[in-house]
Amino acid sequence: MTFTKPSTLFGNMTRISWTDLFLVFIGLTLSLSLQGQTRKGIGLTLANHTGVILKHSDELTFTPPPITTGLEASFTYQTYGKQDWQAWNRYPILGINALWMNLGSEQLGHAFGVYPFVDVPLFVRESWSAYFQVGSGLAWLTRHFDRIRNPLHNAIGSHLNNTAAFRFHADYLVNPHWRITGGVSFTHFSNGQAQTPNYGINVVGGMVGARWIPHPLTREDYIPASEPNIPLRRWGFSTHSGIAFREYFAFGGPRYPIYIASMSGLYQLSRINRLYAGLEYEFNKGIYTFSKLNWQFEGDNARRWAASRLMVFVADEFMFGNWSVMVQMGTYVGGFGFLIPFPVYNKLALRYYLPYIPRTHARFYGGLTLKSHIITAEYISLGLGLTFD
Repeated sequence: MTFTKPSTLFGNMTRISWTDLFLVFIGLTLSLSLQGQTRKGIGLTLANHTGVILKHSDELTFTPPPITTGLEASFTYQTYGKQDWQAWNRYPILGINALWMNLGSEQLGHAFGVYPFVDVPLFVRESWSAYFQVGSGLAWLTRHFDRIRNPLHNAIGSHLNNTAAFRFHADYLVNPHWRITGGVSFTHFSNGQAQTPNYGINVVGGMVGARWIPHPLTREDYIPASEPNIPLRRWGFSTHSGIAFREYFAFGGPRYPIYIASMSGLYQLSRINRLYAGLEYEFNKGIYTFSKLNWQFEGDNARRWAASRLMVFVADEFMFGNWSVMVQMGTYVGGFGFLIPFPVYNKLALRYYLPYIPRTHARFYGGLTLKSHIITAEYISLGLGLTFD
């Protein structure tokens, strides 16, 4: 049996051409067209990306290249009201995207990503429609910081990363089977400080492409909701706990846990949108250990306070069936946390809700959360929670 070295494998991947990706796309389209004729609303999109890397911190030591290019192939599904939440959300498009980006230099290399996404309609007309897209998943970057071989690339410290994508795009209906799409895009790569350095890579640019729908939906296919989009209860309560791991304070150093807990009240604007306000607490074991080793704080109690952070926050959650996307913003209070990078933080969370506990208004959920200060990631956490709604 012959094994291929990972470095050789991904070195060959960086030589991938747009022709190769186009052939893969054609293969997918042919496979789709040969499937059952009743799979209405399924489509394939091929789009080109051209942009630049934002130098969002003075600490970044590499020189951003003049241009980045990329290609993405998306498998999409146009919802049409089989469940009420689809109609309440104005029939969003769900999809999975495969992304390739040439980051513009040998120093930065290439990025390969796969992530699920949702296209939320902003408006839909006879020939034109516009959407806001949000997605998050995994990415493999072929180049990262190396003290010897790549010392100036201090944006990313690992091959495996999270990618978060945001798009505003408009679609033009050429005919029932083809749409032209174009818009602006923002793509973020980060490992959430699981391995330093991790200032992250942010690519902003434009995209243009085409979507092919072999069996398009007609106006008669769309099903209206069977119930009004009015919440059964307005007020509720939610608790959350999570854990993240972050590397301190040097490349290749130890990883320490961050423990997270929160409680909040919620107000349901509708069955697909609700607001939160609450308190959040973090205990950062890395800061506790650092303060203990350098004798910056006297006594264990003082070190625990230094490693603690208390925050107040507000959040908005958008529901898509059992899945949800939450955006959160908060600030630190109390004045006792040590090494707080910025007074305001933000979070992007993806959650999945389990069925309601019988004879209650409570249900558990699990999720993944990216915490940032401005656009510099601090950590990626896994969490569990219980919501009474």
